[in-house]
Amino acid sequence: MRRIWPTILCVTLIAGSVTGLPQGPSSPGISRKASVSGARKVKRLEDFASIEPPRGSQTTRFSEEEINSFLAYDLSSKYHACLKSLIVRIEPTELRGVSVLDFDRLGMTSKKFFTKLIAGMFRGTHTLSMRGKVIAREGKAHFELEEAVFDDTSLPNFLVEEIISTVGKRQKPPFDPLQPSQMPYGIQRVDFYKGYMIVRQ
Repeated sequence: MRRIWPTILCVTLIAGSVTGLPQGPSSPGISRKASVSGARKVKRLEDFASIEPPRGSQTTRFSEEEINSFLAYDLSSKYHACLKSLIVRIEPTELRGVSVLDFDRLGMTSKKFFTKLIAGMFRGTHTLSMRGKVIAREGKAHFELEEAVFDDTSLPNFLVEEIISTVGKRQKPPFDPLQPSQMPYGIQRVDFYKGYMIVRQ
């Protein structure tokens, strides 16, 4: 199940511009039942990919509730300490959501002067809200940032992109959500609709 982590996080580090979204396992729309369902579907992806020789194709639908519940119950314990929580809303043309980050644990190491200056000012826990697109085609996926809000203040996209990259590189295994990376389990593409996504193997 660890191999799905970069794909799930790439799809969800993508939090959106809706602030004030609920956080944690007790949030509305997050349940143990949905988490179990999400985990079962991830196992379905894994099982299909293990068939030798490969057989045809398969599609799997993940609801927004399953994704957020899977993140809260199954993956949150695997987050690096800099990532406190993550929740998303899926739209046909974009993803919206919220991540809560601990900048004391993030440790940004950018050599860019402005980024170093701003990062040095951030302390403690902050809410990072973003809106953007996940491009998941031809076996690879990456995130394209469109707009971001840090607490209640807009930040330049280049700074938010550095934050996103740093958070991704702190995970196990490390990856950069902004750079195309191979999706696991032979996933070829992911299509997004209102409230759910379709994973195609």
